[in-house]
Parts: sequence; C-alpha cells; structure tokens
Amino acid sequence: MDFAKWVRYLDENDIDLYGYFGPVARAGYDHLCRSFPKEKRSQALLILGTFGGDPDAGYRIARALMHHYPDRFRVIVPYYCKSAGTLICIGAHELLMADKSELGPLDVQLRKQDEMFQQNSGLDIVRGIQFLHQNAIGQFRDHLVEINVGSGVSTKTASEIASRLVIGLYEPVFAQVDPIKLGETGAALQIAASYGERLSRKSKNLKADALVRLIHHYPSHSFVIDRAEAKELFEKVEAPDDDMLDFAKETQKKFWGNGSSLHVLYLNKLYSTAAQELEAAQPAEEMQNEPVIDAPHGGQHEEDVDAQRQGDAGPEGRPQGGQGQQPPRRNQRRNQGANQAAN
Repeated sequence: MDFAKWVRYLDENDIDLYGYFGPVARAGYDHLCRSFPKEKRSQALLILGTFGGDPDAGYRIARALMHHYPDRFRVIVPYYCKSAGTLICIGAHELLMADKSELGPLDVQLRKQDEMFQQNSGLDIVRGIQFLHQNAIGQFRDHLVEINVGSGVSTKTASEIASRLVIGLYEPVFAQVDPIKLGETGAALQIAASYGERLSRKSKNLKADALVRLIHHYPSHSFVIDRAEAKELFEKVEAPDDDMLDFAKETQKKFWGNGSSLHVLYLNKLYSTAAQELEAAQPAEEMQNEPVIDAPHGGQHEEDVDAQRQGDAGPEGRPQGGQGQQPPRRNQRRNQGANQAAN
C-alpha cells in the first residue's frame, strides 16, 4: 500500500479518515470519541465494515461524526454493512458503495429465549401475527361462503358456524403469543424508527418512505441491499473510484480479520507514521540492495589499481622507496638466473 500517496490525498482534500470494523457497540463509540483529533479537518470519511449490533451505539456513532463534521461526512462500504451499520449510514451525507457492497434492513435483532448466542429478527413475531391474521380471515371467508351456499342456511347462521370453526382452529396458536414479548418487539422496532428519523432529519440523505421500507418491507435480516437498490433509498449514493476502493479494501482486510473483533482507528495519524517510517528506511534498504561489483586485485577496481601503480612508480617507472627495498620476488629469481649464466 502506498501510504505516502494517501497521506497526500487526505492532506490535499482536507479529510479526516476513520476506520470502524467489527460489531456496533458502546465500546466502539467510546474508541471513536477518543480518536477524534484536537484539530479537525473540514470533512470525514469513514470506512465501515460491520454485521450490525446495538442500535443505541449506532445512533451515538453517527451523531458524533455528524457533530464534528457538520458540512460533509461520508461513509464508504467495501463489503458488508448490516443492521445498526445501516443506521450509521443514514447519518452520512453521502454513501460510497462498490459492486460487492451490501447494506441490510433495520429490523432489530433480539436474543432467542433460553439461548446465549442466537438471535432472531424483531420482525419475526410481527410477521407471524400478520400471517395468522390473514389466514384466519381467509378461512372465515371460505367457510362462510361454503356453508351459506352449500347448506342453504341464513348468512347469520353461516357466519356463526364459520366463526366457531376458525376460533377452534386458531385459538391454540394465538394462545402461544406472549403479549409482553410482542410489546418488547414493537418497542425495539420503534427505537430503530425514532433513531432513523432523527439522523435523516440532519443528513437529509434518506428518501421519503425509505425508513419504513428499511424497517418493515424486507423479508429477512440478511437481505441484500446493493448499490442499485440503495439509490432507491438514499439521495446520494456513488461508486468509489478504483484507487479509493482498493485502499478501503486493503485497510479493512488488514484490521477486520474474521469480522468478530473490534477495531476503531483514526487512520491519518496511523498512515502518516507508516509513510514516514518507510521513507526513513528507504535509504538504508537502497544501500543494502546496491549491487556489489567483483573487483580484481584484492577487491580494488582496476582504475584504482592503475592509479596506485602510477603513484608508486618513480620517474622511470621504478618503484620508489628507501634503501634496502627489495624488488619483487619474480625479479629476484630472474636476476639470480642471469648471474648463474654469466658465471
């Protein structure tokens, strides 16, 4: 990753860059608040990756960023941003979504009874009640017409018979519905609606009726809301350029891991430090990586050896030195041979 390039980009565009990866939780909100620099820039860009979490924390995270960056707060979603993460996106002035980016509905997740780590959608009970209601009405209508037409009894008598049949069929099913649990579910869904309304009022990025669609109109918690559908819900949704998308993906992969750990980061300082360390280490690496040239004559280059020979030679090319300096051994042998021949 070219840290220096992105540090220059953030400086030139006056952007504070944050990363939030992991569950939406109060701990994440606290980390974010501690990461805000004293001297803030004119806009914020949040790289967001989450499968959801606490809607109260999601609201606080969005409000904190909106408070510190009232003019421009953007969210880029490299991959997944579900449930309470979508709530954070409602507070943004603009969304950046790639081809594989996903948002999710705002149906609140509730812990299953007698289960520690399993949850179900807050809409499950509501949808179940609606399903039973529609089927009960359908059953009553069918029985009424069949009895009235088939037996020839009066409509009043036929309706009484149809009512008893439907009540006998559905009363045991409706008796299993816990009214307290149903009230808790309704309250949880109202929390998401209230938070969404407040964030949308400030960001003005959510279209009319989009909040109702996000809460009630999707069949499952994991339903995929891609960029094309997000444009039907939000006013400003764009695709990031390739360089920014690659940068966001690399950042998320580096910190998010398996998706369960929580990382909240102020990336300007982190990447600026990394760029400075790389720049400082580069000269040392260049010296270590400089190619070594095999030089003759004991490791000296030929030019250095020739210069040394010329510097050591006298005016007639003989070696200079004090008295008693011995000529090279090869010359000594040659002189001894010449003396023996003369004798």
